[in-house]
Amino acid sequence: MPTISRMQATQIDQAAAFMAQFQHDPSTHLGFAGPQADQIAQTWRELEFPIEQQFALAFEADQLIGLIGLEQISDTGRAFLWGPIALDEHRFELADALLAELLPELQAHVTMIDIFCNLQNQFVRDWAAHQQFYQRNTHAILSYKRSQLTEHVTASDVEILPAELHAAFCELHDQLFPQTYYSGSQILERINHDRQVFIVRDTEQLLGYIYAERQPEFAEAGIEFVGVTPAARGRGIAIKIMQYCLAWIFSVETIQELELVVDHDNPSALKVYERAGFTLLHEMISLRRDVVTQ
Repeated sequence: MPTISRMQATQIDQAAAFMAQFQHDPSTHLGFAGPQADQIAQTWRELEFPIEQQFALAFEADQLIGLIGLEQISDTGRAFLWGPIALDEHRFELADALLAELLPELQAHVTMIDIFCNLQNQFVRDWAAHQQFYQRNTHAILSYKRSQLTEHVTASDVEILPAELHAAFCELHDQLFPQTYYSGSQILERINHDRQVFIVRDTEQLLGYIYAERQPEFAEAGIEFVGVTPAARGRGIAIKIMQYCLAWIFSVETIQELELVVDHDNPSALKVYERAGFTLLHEMISLRRDVVTQ
């Protein structure tokens, strides 16, 4: 019988290496996690709540055979489920037991649990249905390579988000992306040298923005959010900011590729990214279970 226990901080590297080995096969590919073990480990070390409250492991003797995470975000009422990964003969039962280990730690503010996995990850999809998750959307993960960037773009009307537009940015972002993984205020807290919001404005009115992150130490980057006010759409603002953002990302010599996620039910956004040169890398599905409070 496998032994289930909470992950300890000293086990993060071992667990991240365990998860990373499944990230290159669509049938075991999970969202929220990149392909590199050290990148996954760093993400876990930056979580809002202690790791032992959010991850559980299963061992058979000294062999790690199962993992699940329940990452809780305080401002959104959401928890993100990492996994499950279960190698035991009785995979469903092991995944059930891993989740049951963490559910008592669920904070009172959490009203929903989300899963994000590859469309071809049939085990997670079947287990999620068994756990009464329902399908929300399908998504495309798109890729852009350094070799596609033909020139450094310098658009005079694209700039880094100034302090006087922080409130307008939060209002627009939270309107366009309600209940997403980063609220506008959380993005503002994340901004640093390698996490930036780029904008276009008309005098003092915010017209559109991109929030992107680059990780030079892992040679990776991602465009997290692209938003344009409804009144300003159709004017090429998203493409303009994206070209500027791509030049910023690839100014880091080690970065060769970046990825972003787009809902399949947002064809206008897909067209923008295709026009910018992005190509399909993975097809994903998002699933949700509502948390019923007693």
